[in-house]
Amino acid sequence: MWPFSKKLDQNRIDMHLHYWGVADEPAWTFKLAVGGHEVLESVGLVRNGDFRVSNIVTVPTWRRQGYGTLAVGTLIAAARARGCGSFTLENVSPKNVEAVNLYRRHGAAVLPPVEAGGHSDHRIAL
Repeated sequence: MWPFSKKLDQNRIDMHLHYWGVADEPAWTFKLAVGGHEVLESVGLVRNGDFRVSNIVTVPTWRRQGYGTLAVGTLIAAARARGCGSFTLENVSPKNVEAVNLYRRHGAAVLPPVEAGGHSDHRIAL
């Protein structure tokens, strides 16, 4: 069942996406909790029809359980619901192999880094 690679107890998951600021290009925060435990947080903004993820982090003890996949899939759905044409994960380290692989599974293309061998944005056309 897409986008989940593992069975997650949907009854214990609580997700909140909050927009604020200018209606056309708001900033946003996203939080995911399981059974009252904070698992993942993300922040970003919408700019020129691009839903941008500035930061996303999962609490280490909750990694590799499918919550990152759930969060990215949920944020992509939110971007589509807003009518965005693209979804960009900003400044991703090439050393963060698990994140890079997660983004690629969602169809992200790696954009050229600003500095040679440096961090790159990953973009998904919607």
